[in-house]
Amino acid sequence: MFLKSLMAGLTAAALCSGMMGAADAAECVLPPEAQAGQAVSKQCMSCHVIEADKPSRPTAPNIHDVYGSLPASRKDFPKYSEGMLGASAKGATWTDDALFDYLADPKLYLNKVNGAEVKHAMFFQLKDEQKRKDVIAFLKAIKGKPECN
Repeated sequence: MFLKSLMAGLTAAALCSGMMGAADAAECVLPPEAQAGQAVSKQCMSCHVIEADKPSRPTAPNIHDVYGSLPASRKDFPKYSEGMLGASAKGATWTDDALFDYLADPKLYLNKVNGAEVKHAMFFQLKDEQKRKDVIAFLKAIKGKPECN
């Protein structure tokens, strides 16, 4: 009888500790538009990292917390283009509108912000307006949330 009670108690303790661990773990909950943006952002991951706890790649900076920041602000990415450095110096910020324009045509956006034609390194263009809105919703939703990797 003692052994049966001991086993029941250990089983209950194991279940409770497992449940507590699951409840304590942060969960990333994204609204539908951000979920769609997460799917679209897979295209960005050929160059960029989108994980809060990871360093930038040699090809491009980590963009997990890019929303609301200045261009060229990741300290662990040393190869920002002239266009990005200029945009940062002019005080540009990655807002909804800035990201919307940049994702559509990075060259056009950077030339506009810098007031002249500048060198840039991003050639990918996301022409679909809804997909751009979805990616922006995703970047906004994961900002400051390391559990959303």
